[in-house]
Amino acid sequence: MHTARNRLVVAGFAALVISGTVIATAWDDEAALGAPRYWPWLLTALQVLALWSVGAGQWWGWLLGGSVQLPWIAYAVMTTQLGFIPGCVVSAAIQTYSFLRDEMGGRPQVMPRLKPSSGRTKEVVT
Repeated sequence: MHTARNRLVVAGFAALVISGTVIATAWDDEAALGAPRYWPWLLTALQVLALWSVGAGQWWGWLLGGSVQLPWIAYAVMTTQLGFIPGCVVSAAIQTYSFLRDEMGGRPQVMPRLKPSSGRTKEVVT
């Protein structure tokens, strides 16, 4: 539990730093959208990295996915795309819950792999 709390604090701090950077770079930006064009690409890349890492079984995947939502909210506010905010809040809650569930040992069972066979049925590899 102590490690999970420390990891949440670090992730929260990183999310605040990235959010502050989003706001600072968008503050006087003259682009039509109101923020530099690279932010949605960077934030999407972080979200994709989070999804990949969860699929690869990395402990930090859910944490990254949850913490990148705060910068998305900052981006949504700076670009007046407020429709992003409810989805970001829900996504942050689900991914943070999943991180905490995994940290507390409540990881779901891994699905068995299917082994190809010569017949019509497949054998389960355990």
